[in-house]
Amino acid sequence: MSVVAETPLDRATITALDASDMLGAIESLPDQLVQAYGTARAAFGGAFGAGGKRPPSNPNGLAICGMGGSAIGGDLVVASLPELALPATVVRGYALPSWIGPDALVILASYSGDTEETLACAETAVARGCVPVCVASGGRLAAFAAAHDLPLVSIAGGGQPRASLGKLAAPLLAALEAAGLCASQATNLDETVALLRRGIVEHGPDSDDGPLAAAPDPELPPRAPAKGLARLAYGRQVVVYGAGSTVAAARRWKGQINENAKAPAFANELPELDHNEIMGWTSLPALARGTLAVFLNDGELDRRLLLRAELTAAVLAEREVGVEHVWAHGATRLARLFSLVQLGDYVSYYLALLYGVDPTPVAAIQDFKAKLMTAGLDA
Repeated sequence: MSVVAETPLDRATITALDASDMLGAIESLPDQLVQAYGTARAAFGGAFGAGGKRPPSNPNGLAICGMGGSAIGGDLVVASLPELALPATVVRGYALPSWIGPDALVILASYSGDTEETLACAETAVARGCVPVCVASGGRLAAFAAAHDLPLVSIAGGGQPRASLGKLAAPLLAALEAAGLCASQATNLDETVALLRRGIVEHGPDSDDGPLAAAPDPELPPRAPAKGLARLAYGRQVVVYGAGSTVAAARRWKGQINENAKAPAFANELPELDHNEIMGWTSLPALARGTLAVFLNDGELDRRLLLRAELTAAVLAEREVGVEHVWAHGATRLARLFSLVQLGDYVSYYLALLYGVDPTPVAAIQDFKAKLMTAGLDA
């Protein structure tokens, strides 16, 4: 079951609804990556050599601490580097894992610099003898870095954290390089940026507004136009399924649909969902018919995961869940992940326009932060 959305996805609609220019923020992703990567490499002096305290050069563990867009940057960076040969985690909360000690690399990422959970991790990290790397546009985290003589990457502020993914992700890549955890990512980043710039044309406001298109090369999987996917998602609950490296992109899709389109969306991963969630489409057939499941695929995934995606989609279709497959593009894992991210950003943007809402404001989040402050907690 689907509802037809009649709103034209053209520049007139964008002018009427996108008062804060979320489209411009989405289109700035490749430039954000280039600028933030350069800034971070300069700040680290190649190997944390820009003065101040130095994190371990050969750490025995990695913790990237952040919330929302800051955490997604960590997910994507870790997923893009299969060569990481140490325990690595993205911390979405107040507590560092117990195994993180002075020989671990801790990265604290907060766009505003005032994220309560990340600041709590900062205090714990220093108390344990860690020398964390800080990424922020200012706020208390920047002040904390200065007070403790910690490495700091200062990024440009003034926007929405979710619209600053490139500013938050690129410094993480540079930090892992500087710690000796991976080779230079400059070439991989160049390919990613080139692909994203092509994607602006492919998915942007002047792109086709129609059904799924055939791939330019018959050897490649079909490309999914952002506008067509948004129209399929309109009026439906969206679930986004990832597997292996694409789980990070699935998280991003979910969050972007929540915040940009102000609509319910959920994410899960294969093969885990085949052991539980696959049963959840049985007892509420009306809910199943009102759901669109999007599978994020990458041709480099384990063949067993790709087979599971195909078979799981067939089971959902039998229960009248709408099903669409989206494929990553690019030569490197970093590029492929960001190709999925970019498409999801555009889908969420067009879905916001179909719902007649400005993609940028997040009133419910701001209201909740006010309630937290009233209750005596930081936002």
